[in-house]
Amino acid sequence: MREDLFQHLRSMPAQDPSDSGISDEGPLHQESSVFILDVLDRIPSGYEIQGLSKPSMYLVRARIEDETVDSPGKDVDTSSGSIGPLSEIRFRDLTPESSNNLNEAIIESINSDPDRHLGFYNRANNLSLKYHAFQLLPGIGNSKAIQMVKERGGSGWSSFEQIDSSCGIESVRLLAERYLGEMNDPSESPSLLELLVRSEI
Repeated sequence: MREDLFQHLRSMPAQDPSDSGISDEGPLHQESSVFILDVLDRIPSGYEIQGLSKPSMYLVRARIEDETVDSPGKDVDTSSGSIGPLSEIRFRDLTPESSNNLNEAIIESINSDPDRHLGFYNRANNLSLKYHAFQLLPGIGNSKAIQMVKERGGSGWSSFEQIDSSCGIESVRLLAERYLGEMNDPSESPSLLELLVRSEI
């Protein structure tokens, strides 16, 4: 466990948006599946997918090796042989179809691995005297952040439903919007994707 999840939030370097590709030692090598956002016809080389990898939520593309992989909305196991090696892509390279499906894919990924993401709500603290990490979420101001801290108490929350009930928010949707914003602008700091999703907590 990291001693303080947000101790170094403000000093973390931003991800380089030009980084792409994958090696056996790279982060994409650890991804277990891909949620398909769109299927593209790359004549004459065949078909490829754009997708969101799991569990670390990278935007990726891969060549289709199995004709049953034919539509968005499916999860494909990276070890199944149905798709080729993953390569990272930028948000601006997404097709309109991929962009439309991305928020749903992020929400699905959060719900399929809740413990990884609940850590934000249970460990978030002050980033400064006047700014709490809860304020990184869209629409959360100072007074709401203070209320959420009080509701969390010392025991924390065990589910997103519990957070929603006690705080009157849509906790999964707010996290998804924050993650999507960071994918759109990798220089956004602090990065919850890097600290919460792509690092061991």
